[in-house]
Amino acid sequence: MTEKLYYRDPSLLQFDASITHYSVNGALHEITTDRTCFFPGGGGQPADRGTLGGARVVEVQERDGEIIHVLDAAPQGSAAAVVGATVHGDVDGSRRRDFMAQHTGQHVLSQALLTVGGLATVSVHFGEETTTIELEAPAVPEEVLRRAETLANSVVKENRPVRIHDVDPAEASRFPLRRTPPEVGRLRIVEVDSYDWAACSGLHVATTGEIALIKIAGQEKIRGRARIHAVIGTRAIEDYGRKIALVQSLTRLLTCGESNIFARVHELAESARESERELKRMRAERAASDADAAGPASLVRRVFDAMGPDYLKAFAERVVASPGRAVVAVDRFAEGFQWIVAHSLGDAVTLPAIVTPLLARANAKGGGRGALMQGAGRPAESAAGFADAVAQALGHVMG
Repeated sequence: MTEKLYYRDPSLLQFDASITHYSVNGALHEITTDRTCFFPGGGGQPADRGTLGGARVVEVQERDGEIIHVLDAAPQGSAAAVVGATVHGDVDGSRRRDFMAQHTGQHVLSQALLTVGGLATVSVHFGEETTTIELEAPAVPEEVLRRAETLANSVVKENRPVRIHDVDPAEASRFPLRRTPPEVGRLRIVEVDSYDWAACSGLHVATTGEIALIKIAGQEKIRGRARIHAVIGTRAIEDYGRKIALVQSLTRLLTCGESNIFARVHELAESARESERELKRMRAERAASDADAAGPASLVRRVFDAMGPDYLKAFAERVVASPGRAVVAVDRFAEGFQWIVAHSLGDAVTLPAIVTPLLARANAKGGGRGALMQGAGRPAESAAGFADAVAQALGHVMG
């Protein structure tokens, strides 16, 4: 079995070891060694990354007590990749320390949620951006989240020691465990001094001060449960820095103080909505005017350039507002075109039978029924031909 140096000293990131097994699986190389600092993942915590023998470690697995290092190349060339050869390992320390802080911070926050709101943790996930905690509750009041965050950070600031207890399952009753432990041969119980006890196979920091900061970023509902998103450790500090930079940029852009950003954005958003409503009204008026300018023709065919869907719809509606008329209107833009076909000829004329067979010719799609069909197509160059084909087919039906 591989000697697991990561449990003996999680801060140890470099080691030398002897190769005990080597095999090639396609482009990947699998190596086991007599000892390793590479953590294969556990307790929801991702596996380590780094290099072994100069080759990049892309995956770490545990199989029957052996730690398998999956490399993207042979260590120090194929000649060195033999049983008995010595290789040097180097764990990505930044990644290791980050996930150790995430994991220990999750323990602290899970206990805070339990203490403050009676909220039991169901599952956890340690992502590259946030740590998530799924709770046995459909939602959590914001006040409970605020109090849990405050409690968690008070534990962080107290710099409590984090202890590991390697015990027999029969001894587990000595600890006030937050969750029922798994049925395994031995238990690793992680204790945050006089605060939290949990059976866990992950790696953890030595003191809570190394967590630095815990910030709840939000919650969502999934599978009927609340999922809490937390930003922990240096991630939280870096996130705070990004938020400060964003706020400073907004104050300069909006020419207002930090406390007035929301009001200013709300004002601009309402102004934009009003402008959009006015623009829509003006487009409808122009479309109506253009439709009236088409005269009393029973069949109107028009190809426009970048007038927009509101204009296209208003134009068609204006034309068929009078009985006995039909319209084929197409609007071209850079990537393609939009189209609408409508009529006021009565129930005897159904557009799908006329238009649908013509769609494939112009690489167009769309649908509708009875007296109205609409859709889109591409490229823009085929818009006029499509309009001509539809207008000709409609003309034959109209006589």
